[in-house]
Amino acid sequence: MAKSTESSSVVAEAKRQAQAQTRAQSRRRAVGWSVTGIVLVALFVALVAYIVRQGDVSEVSGEGQLDLAVASDNGGIPIGSTGVVGEELDSTRVRLDVYFDFMCPACRGFEQTHSEIVSELRAQGIVDVYYHPLGYLDGYSLGTEFSTRAASAAALVAAESPDDYLAFMEAMFVNQPAENTQGLTDAQIQAIASQVGIADDVVARIPDHEYTSWVRTATERASKDGLPFTPTLAINGDMQNPRDNPDDLNWTVEGALEQAIRDAVGGE
Repeated sequence: MAKSTESSSVVAEAKRQAQAQTRAQSRRRAVGWSVTGIVLVALFVALVAYIVRQGDVSEVSGEGQLDLAVASDNGGIPIGSTGVVGEELDSTRVRLDVYFDFMCPACRGFEQTHSEIVSELRAQGIVDVYYHPLGYLDGYSLGTEFSTRAASAAALVAAESPDDYLAFMEAMFVNQPAENTQGLTDAQIQAIASQVGIADDVVARIPDHEYTSWVRTATERASKDGLPFTPTLAINGDMQNPRDNPDDLNWTVEGALEQAIRDAVGGE
């Protein structure tokens, strides 16, 4: 009897351990499937969010591209004494080229601190200003190519609403997005354009990105011409790089830009 009882106990214990092992395996499988389910759901949510974000920004394609006829050979949008693109330019004046990117914080700083004096000197017939909107910082907008889209919109305004170019550029800097964000959507750029008085039929064309190729060509040209960073200024064709050349114009020094322009009057 003792041996029979002992044998039964061994069998019962083995059965209990087998059942415990089976339950543990089931729990592990359940946890594994739960984790897998969470990961799959997260991936699905991320995919949906990406698709939604992409829906906010039209594809920057090469279809229906236009050349900006009013621009200079090196991709500058010219503003003379009247403040209207392409009007009242004079080759005997000082030429100031401003290379910038709508996502560049320093470019916004330049615009905010120097737009008034530049406008005064331009209105006085001392300087003509050539603005170069670039797609220089596309890599800082999480794949939306904000810099190129914004520059394309600026080119469209220059071509179709030249009276409003300066106001549009200023408003874009006021609403500048931070680097390493998606930037502004096309709809937000359209809203800015509408707020500065640009006609509805022009605003409607902003998501078409008609000047993308022009922006890319102008950006490549600027790099080939020696653009070191944004913003960069050129006076009478000479790019200023105070980081490498201490004698070059440093626009962050108070009064330096105005003095450089006045010193260049009558120069080559």
